[in-house]
Amino acid sequence: MADVRSLEEQLEVFQALSSELRLDILKRILAEAGINLKQIAQSTGISMSTLSPHIGKLEKAGLIHTVDVAASHGVQKCCYPNVEQIVIDFTQVSARQNCIYQAEVPVGSYSDFSVKPTCGLATELSFLGNLDEPRLFSHPDRRKANILWFTTGYVEYVLPNFIPNHSRIDSLDITFEVSSEAPRYNNNWPSRIEFSLNGTQLGQWICPGDFGGRPGTYNPDWWFDFLNQYGLLKKLTVNTEGCFLDGERLSDVTTQQLGLDDQSILKLRFAVPEGTANSKGMTLYGHGFGDYNQDIRLMIRYSPKES
Repeated sequence: MADVRSLEEQLEVFQALSSELRLDILKRILAEAGINLKQIAQSTGISMSTLSPHIGKLEKAGLIHTVDVAASHGVQKCCYPNVEQIVIDFTQVSARQNCIYQAEVPVGSYSDFSVKPTCGLATELSFLGNLDEPRLFSHPDRRKANILWFTTGYVEYVLPNFIPNHSRIDSLDITFEVSSEAPRYNNNWPSRIEFSLNGTQLGQWICPGDFGGRPGTYNPDWWFDFLNQYGLLKKLTVNTEGCFLDGERLSDVTTQQLGLDDQSILKLRFAVPEGTANSKGMTLYGHGFGDYNQDIRLMIRYSPKES
């Protein structure tokens, strides 16, 4: 389920759903996850050339993702849904319109880390030093990194919190592009990624793969074709009702339980634990890489504390 609270930030979703044909395409993907483009074209009665831009709009809006799968006669592109429901809460939009703080944190601006190979960092111009050297995660130039990856361990970010004094945090929305981490790439490479805030575990999610086979929309020209290319756009939400990933409940941890206000230090950790069947790494994409051209985006909704 996608939880649409800010109409402006979800404009691409509304645009993607404004076409009856795209709605029909989305329904078919929801009904049959993994359906390929040829099957969609045949069932809707349109050509592949007509279908392609519609798939692109649905993918850009984060409603679906595509995976290249080997077939008997080459490679076929299969489509999978990212959401099952979209909820628009109009009652919250006007009430919270003037109580929002937003920021964007570069993926290289982590405050703490502990990682194991395979691992590395890169800017839009080049790799940062040699690959598979965890010590490079402490390099001063790490803040220039636009993409990072590791197999097990964690990276932790101190998120900016500059809401007005005497305010409480009602909700946090954290949006990021992420995939697993396989040698080269592997579209079927499930990895368990855990999220925590200020030492409290928010929940975990199985990322389905480390995606490649076609260039990421914003990757620099020098990025090698045999490497991972793009991730999935995910939204982690903590509010007064619990913790959610793309609207699906992860846990019952709430902002009240965490005691978040204008003086809170917000330490967000992404982790891949060792010793599990799905310890298959993590890649974070920042601007200049992947499909979404963004860093880690933060939206804080707040209200005055009761006197």
